[in-house]
Amino acid sequence: MWAVPAAGAAAIVVVAIAAARWSPGWYAERLAVGDVAAADRDARRLVTAVAGLRVAAGQPGQWGVAIREQELNAWLATDLPRHHAAALPTGVREPRVGLEVGRVRIAARVAMGPIEGLVSLLVEPRLRANDQLELAVSEARCGALPIPAGPFVHRLASLFRRLGFATDVRRLDGRSVAVVSLGGRGAVLRGVTVDAGELLIAGLTEETR
Repeated sequence: MWAVPAAGAAAIVVVAIAAARWSPGWYAERLAVGDVAAADRDARRLVTAVAGLRVAAGQPGQWGVAIREQELNAWLATDLPRHHAAALPTGVREPRVGLEVGRVRIAARVAMGPIEGLVSLLVEPRLRANDQLELAVSEARCGALPIPAGPFVHRLASLFRRLGFATDVRRLDGRSVAVVSLGGRGAVLRGVTVDAGELLIAGLTEETR
């Protein structure tokens, strides 16, 4: 067995730490808040849009909302740490999202003991029949280093369970997928579309008798 010199081991550790701390360009671009007043306005627009969606979904008829990436990241940068800091797991800070065609990038700084790394996920949402939303994690990284995606699928499932949705993890197309059941109370989700910089959600609430 070859012995690794102390200097070589130290170099490996330094390289690994640097790789874990590496940030992709899309995250760095979305990290800066810029104009705080403008960010607050964008965050309020998101809160208003979500509140309006809840009201509309509780009444008979079609409903929908368009959520802009800029508004979502403004909320994550301002309102989340200010009013909902306890919602983040211990050691997690500065989450951001990137909306691309058909997929969502999610990243946050995560402290792992004395080392902090940037954990990023590439999530592919897909709406199935029977009002079910599939969430597949096609890529997971700590900085520039690939890490197993499976545990994050289970974390997504756990998050939606805490929000009150029936959720389980299934094996579909050779990979683990979180399947979220969104039906109930007459509201049916008819569309979830991720476009460049925008998330579109649409549905229908049937009149109950």
